[in-house]
Amino acid sequence: MKKLLVILLAVMMVMSMAACGAKQEATPNDEATPNDEVSTEVLADTTHAAWCAHGQYLLADGTQNGWGGKDTEVYEKSALKAISMADLKAIDENVYNTLAAKEVKYLYTIDLLFGTNDAGWSTNCMKDGKLFTANGSYAFKVAQCTVDVDGDNKVYAEDQWISDPKTAYVEALTPATLFMPVWQEEADENGFSWASNPVVIGGAGLYTLVVAQYKNASAPDAPGYGMALILKEAKEGSAYEEVLTFVPADHTFGIVGSFNEWGATPDIAMEADGENTWKGEVELAEGDEFKVRADNAWNPGADWGDAEGANFKCEAAGTYVVTITFEGGNGTVTVEPKA
Repeated sequence: MKKLLVILLAVMMVMSMAACGAKQEATPNDEATPNDEVSTEVLADTTHAAWCAHGQYLLADGTQNGWGGKDTEVYEKSALKAISMADLKAIDENVYNTLAAKEVKYLYTIDLLFGTNDAGWSTNCMKDGKLFTANGSYAFKVAQCTVDVDGDNKVYAEDQWISDPKTAYVEALTPATLFMPVWQEEADENGFSWASNPVVIGGAGLYTLVVAQYKNASAPDAPGYGMALILKEAKEGSAYEEVLTFVPADHTFGIVGSFNEWGATPDIAMEADGENTWKGEVELAEGDEFKVRADNAWNPGADWGDAEGANFKCEAAGTYVVTITFEGGNGTVTVEPKA
């Protein structure tokens, strides 16, 4: 009987040990856990000395920024910092998840203050499918720069603008805060083309700007860059104003140019000549440049030049008849010597 009990106890111990082993084998150990580590490699551009932010907004310390040609100190302050994907995840996990699904070549960031100062000019943007005008302190671009060093002096030069016609197609990674214009040569129905500026549409505030260059080159159906604007702190600043449909009959029109110092004196008034046409005469010297504008003021989308939107330039002195004709809200200007 004792012998039988010993045998039964031995069998039960063997079965218990086998079950325990099976349970341990079925539970993944630490070494078998998938590796969720994020890359800490800093994705710095190896072909440019710096990436710099441009525009008439403020840097995070309150310094007035500017476009190309600013002094070296402001260039230094407006230089973006190269970061890793791990750094980006700490900044904003949603933007990280978006970029983690792409092949990122270079990755940069900087903190900037948008919309809290007056740039002295306006720019257009789209918000919720509607056209708005905003202070120029909401507009910006980034440039990849070369730097020439001469002793203690550094000379910055913009080598590649982001965004840029034909070479730098940028997508908005945060469309609720960032308007990116269409990447096409011909302006769309709202006047946007690839030459237009990105514009902040999330309101005035301190933002973290993230710019990524992808490994694939820009193509019409494939952006080569991504931009994100992450709001850190909302501020009091300039408001956005919806741009209503331009009705020509509700406005006056005039000729403005170098002959009146671009509006230092009143524009040359144009008279209605039919339902959708206005005409005026102007005496020009050789080399004078001019445009037609509405209401004797520079309002966004309310001045007209040649077919490319540039100033007309007088090649021979004389008196000219300037005509603007509207089809819908779109104006076309023609210029002819007076008979």
